[in-house]
Amino acid sequence: VSVECLMEDEDFSSSVLRTDFETMCAPLMTKVKAVLDGAIAAAGIPVEQIDTVEIVGGSSRVPWVKRMCSEAFGGKELSTTMNADESVARGCALQAAILSPLYKVRDFKVEDTTPFGINVGWEGIAGESEAQKEDDGDTQMTTVEGGQRIATVFPAGSLMGTLKLLTFYRKGPFDVKVEYVDEKLLLPLTPKELGVYKIEVPPQTQAKKIKVRAKLTLHGTFVIDGAQMVEDEEYEETVKEKRELPAEPAPEVAETPEGSPTAEANGDVPMPDQADNGEGDSKKEAPVAPKEPEKKYEWVDVVKKRKRTKRTDVNVIPSGTPGLSANVLQKRMDEETAMQAEMRDIIETDEKRNDLESYIFNMRDKTAESGDYGNFISSTDREKFSEDLTKAEDWLYDNSDATKAMYVEKLDELKLIGDGVTWRAKEHSIRDDWIAAVAGTVSNYRQAAENPGEKYGHIAPEKLQKIVQACNDLENWLKENQVKQAALKNHEKPVLLCAEMEKRNGELAKMADDILKEAKPAPPKEEKVEEKVPEPSKDENKSPDSENVPENMDVD
Repeated sequence: VSVECLMEDEDFSSSVLRTDFETMCAPLMTKVKAVLDGAIAAAGIPVEQIDTVEIVGGSSRVPWVKRMCSEAFGGKELSTTMNADESVARGCALQAAILSPLYKVRDFKVEDTTPFGINVGWEGIAGESEAQKEDDGDTQMTTVEGGQRIATVFPAGSLMGTLKLLTFYRKGPFDVKVEYVDEKLLLPLTPKELGVYKIEVPPQTQAKKIKVRAKLTLHGTFVIDGAQMVEDEEYEETVKEKRELPAEPAPEVAETPEGSPTAEANGDVPMPDQADNGEGDSKKEAPVAPKEPEKKYEWVDVVKKRKRTKRTDVNVIPSGTPGLSANVLQKRMDEETAMQAEMRDIIETDEKRNDLESYIFNMRDKTAESGDYGNFISSTDREKFSEDLTKAEDWLYDNSDATKAMYVEKLDELKLIGDGVTWRAKEHSIRDDWIAAVAGTVSNYRQAAENPGEKYGHIAPEKLQKIVQACNDLENWLKENQVKQAALKNHEKPVLLCAEMEKRNGELAKMADDILKEAKPAPPKEEKVEEKVPEPSKDENKSPDSENVPENMDVD
């Protein structure tokens, strides 16, 4: 044992034998053994089937704790691959990464269970048949105590994030009481009761089925997630049906007497080779049966009664549940929002204070005679600006508790002079580049318009002359303003502005490009003249030998 500065700069140190220390820890060893035995029993698998045992936590460094853990698991060597003090933080970080859509981690299936069983109790009902119906849900009733019925909805070891449906039959409102199963397993100062939930069922003439959703959240807490009243109701629905129309009577056909002229004319005449079939006289043919009339259908509207399930949400009012009430929770959330806004204002105020301080130091150095901006501010303005910077610096140190708006206002006052100096220095630094850019644009387009060649030869001369005129105008404007600008000092307001040069340069380029991109006209198509070959006359096609060939003869 070693304690520094125990009292009045006095240190304390002492030592104890390991055997004496373990003897003093004997009561704790009994508790540790009970915890280890309980963990093995809760695992539900033999010790021989356990591959590895990882030990974490600050107490895992105690030698006799390590020894007992190893003995409890059959003498296996304990694994210490994780930081003993940061294992929970690492697990929380891994679980957060799994749940977050912003991170991609290896797929892990983590099934957390609750070590404490949870009972749900409710008042019984008078009707025994209805009481039996309440056992048809997802949870079976386990015990009965007088008028109270209790069911272990979530036994110890249940998976977190589980939802169960409890079925009740009620005519009106009723209460559901929730509590832990075994009070002995709870941590010290943990109440056994988890609260009462009032299910506000509207008054009914008959008992209705009520489905209550009991949920064990991912955080290991219990909550009644909601309730619904389930009813079967009948309703009428109009549907289309196909019905057969009654058959129409067939028209009557008059019989024709045998031997009549009509019968003889339409009847079959027996052929000589149709001899009798051994029975003597030939038999008469059977009469042909009339065809059945085609069935006809129609669609009619039919009203039918059907059944459907109607679900109505029922209000659930919790009371006596752990944690804050809804009103207090909202109050705490509002307070947290106010603190966040206050902290954000503090951070922004510090940023504005730093901006003001940085501006004072930066502009003081740059506006000095030898500074970067020394030539872009007059002597009079430099003296006044220097005084303003000094006053602002003194005010800054004397008002450390100033608001953000005050820092912004003081910075804006300094920028009335400082921004003009900065702008003149920036104009001067890029003016030559823009002058060269405008001169290059004028030269390129003028050359293209004055020497069109084959590329631009198809464009009308008056259009090309328009480009040349625009180039001359821009060149004259540039030279005129260059002369004026050369006569000014650096701290005076410039007349040749970079923004104006950029604007005029773009206008010239757009106008010239619109003319020069005119497409060449397509070359005229040449019409092909087909030479007609004179057809030979009929006399020319005749050969001398064919003139004297007689008709109806084959000629090779």
